[in-house]
Amino acid sequence: MPSLAQDNQYSIIKGVNIIDGRNKVFKNMDLQLRGSKIISIYESKKVAYPDSVKVLDLTGKFLIPGLIDTHVHLGQLDIITSPDRARKEFRRWLYSGVTSVREMSGDARLIAYEKRLISINQIPGPDIYYSVNFGSPDMTKKDIRRKKASMGIGVENASWFQEASETMNVPLSIARAKGTGAQGIKMYAGIDAVVIKQLTTEAHKQGLKSWSHFTVFPDRPIEVVKAGVDVVSHVWGAFWQDPDIDPSIRVPFTHTSFKDARAAIFPADLSVLNADDKEVSLLFDEMVRRKTIWDATYAVPSPKTRNLYKTYLIEASKKGVIISTGTDRHHDLSEPFPSVYDEIIALVSDDILSNEQAIEAATYNGALAIGIEANYGSIEEGKVANMVVLNNNPLEDIKALKSIILTIKNGMIYRRKDFR
Repeated sequence: MPSLAQDNQYSIIKGVNIIDGRNKVFKNMDLQLRGSKIISIYESKKVAYPDSVKVLDLTGKFLIPGLIDTHVHLGQLDIITSPDRARKEFRRWLYSGVTSVREMSGDARLIAYEKRLISINQIPGPDIYYSVNFGSPDMTKKDIRRKKASMGIGVENASWFQEASETMNVPLSIARAKGTGAQGIKMYAGIDAVVIKQLTTEAHKQGLKSWSHFTVFPDRPIEVVKAGVDVVSHVWGAFWQDPDIDPSIRVPFTHTSFKDARAAIFPADLSVLNADDKEVSLLFDEMVRRKTIWDATYAVPSPKTRNLYKTYLIEASKKGVIISTGTDRHHDLSEPFPSVYDEIIALVSDDILSNEQAIEAATYNGALAIGIEANYGSIEEGKVANMVVLNNNPLEDIKALKSIILTIKNGMIYRRKDFR
């Protein structure tokens, strides 16, 4: 793949319409880059540049920040047995404009290795930011994923899957988590909100993000939000704020198989759920107050479930809850685009977010969720030029995101026509 310029050299992107990821649009602009950094943005000018400056003429095209999927599972790509399937997904992500992903628990040894190969341009892919998982004693002993992800060293020695309890040494546990190279910790199931708060407070002290299932059980989701976590995942978690159902009946939430996964997280009677219940409204108010991000994983296959999810997300969006685009699933690799496109398009087509808001959810909000917003997630001076060039305007039709011409990541160009 070609490079725009070497580390200390200048390059120019000309004549592009910028959708900056912060709900601002700038027409017919030039960007000056030095290496992979955006140095300046200004109205396009007819200027003769010296031969030493590489010029990429994108007159009339549309430029958005690199897309971010805030909920992936590389373990579901059989990375434990072979990296081949995962690397094909990495390639599809990158050539589809996805420049960052948040990995939500797996074997940190393997994930860190793939992350390094991507960072030194040995294989094409998005930047990977991964988590360390915390769960109940029952989960850490029985869950099939922990057993799989700790092969060779034993579950008790895998610092990327840890047991959470009231008697744990919190500073040591977070230090072990940080030692894996993770960006954050993930609260999974069977953790009391008091312990979640202790883990979150210490994670922030040690420079890590705190990520959580929206409902961790046994507590209601508002207690998870009040514990100070940065991001909550999945729409189904909001169900358990309803006063007509009791989240304590879902402890322990442990996967010894995935056959009954839905029964483990969904209330027995969905008909009692009410998205505009006053308790749910209080939950969304608390999220807005704390700027808690909702990694919604919305675009589920069942129309009935999606319609239920929709009612909650519309209420949250009206309140101003920050939503990011996580997927928690993978499609057949024969499909041309990854599942984050379905997520973005669904949020718009179901009238949850506007086109502008959906692009922000898939770019800047994703960077916020990961904790990389100082350098990524929007097209601004001083930030890294992780960007996607489109032929058509996604503000007119969100499906225009698929009119991708090329991805720019860390100064390298990945042309969509070269994707195979």
